[in-house]
Amino acid sequence: MTTLEDPTNATRATPTITPKAATLHIGSSTLISAPAAKVWSTLTDTSTWPAWNSFVPRVTIRSQPSNTTTPNDITNDPSPTLQKGTRFIFHVRMDPTSTSTKPQAATDVYGLVTECAAPNAETGDIGRIVWTVDPDAPGAMPQSLLKAERVHEVTAVEGGTEVRNWEAQVGWLV
Repeated sequence: MTTLEDPTNATRATPTITPKAATLHIGSSTLISAPAAKVWSTLTDTSTWPAWNSFVPRVTIRSQPSNTTTPNDITNDPSPTLQKGTRFIFHVRMDPTSTSTKPQAATDVYGLVTECAAPNAETGDIGRIVWTVDPDAPGAMPQSLLKAERVHEVTAVEGGTEVRNWEAQVGWLV
């Protein structure tokens, strides 16, 4: 399997925040023994998240772009699949490794998908999804106080898939 070149992704910009401008910059990389298409499908289908994502075990889709989605046939809820223009709420568990038996309150984070392109095995294109704090969400704070942007890239490599993600934050509250 391939070796990770920059596992922290500390030198990567988000679409609107450079590493130099970021007050906070975090990231990680991992290799997964599965095809890129399967990894992409799992990442973008939020209905799968409770099975693998302890940090964000639940997502509420607030709205989908009207021209690109089909509602869930049974509940008429928006599709659980992230795509460009999806507005969502991540119900975040701030301490996903806690061993406490007490229920952990979720912190709601309102977001907006600003880029979304699936990996393409034929062309070798990487998959890339970007989301940011939704500036139009109820109770949203001005971006001068907090602007956060996260990038995930999914790349087919020998023996599986490399997943890189990084987030940059700027603003007075960071």
